[in-house]
Amino acid sequence: MKTSFAAIFFVASLASFAQAADVMVNVGNAKGENVFEPAKVMAMPGDNVVFTWVSGKHSVIETDSLVACAKSAKPNAASSDGAFLAPKTWSWPVPKDATPNTKTWFYCGVPGHCTPGTGGMAGTLLIGGGDAGGAAPAPGGGAAPANGTANMPPTPSDGAAKSSAVRNYQSIAAGVVLSSMCMAAAYVL
Repeated sequence: MKTSFAAIFFVASLASFAQAADVMVNVGNAKGENVFEPAKVMAMPGDNVVFTWVSGKHSVIETDSLVACAKSAKPNAASSDGAFLAPKTWSWPVPKDATPNTKTWFYCGVPGHCTPGTGGMAGTLLIGGGDAGGAAPAPGGGAAPANGTANMPPTPSDGAAKSSAVRNYQSIAAGVVLSSMCMAAAYVL
């Protein structure tokens, strides 16, 4: 009886400890370029996209298209609520009910940083996966590659890799701690 209680408690505890990962995006870079680095990241519903200002004056605004350079028509569109200089950090939680395999786009609203039709300082967030169609433009406002790579599946960015690695590490650590607690509780009972 003691062992089955501990096992049930352990499994239930693991489910409650699923933690959101932080997906990191730099706003500007050490060279002073007007870029989001990486320009494309992947996050899961419930994760946090953490924007860190590195250089320059920038904002982060959700848009309905990679090249629109206009705030999204969604009533709850994400925004850093102003243009800021480094150091600054702003987190956007990916809604837990976000539809998997969809895209959300961001741009910088500082005049001259995003050009309608080309994007410029813009980035793509793939929620739970997706393809590379509508890939973010190259830094400096260049177009996405014309050599057919724009439709290839994405290679996970550092942000995506860290997201998975952090999530796995946290799950393992939580499991070890909870397992120890369950064993102690079973011993006491």
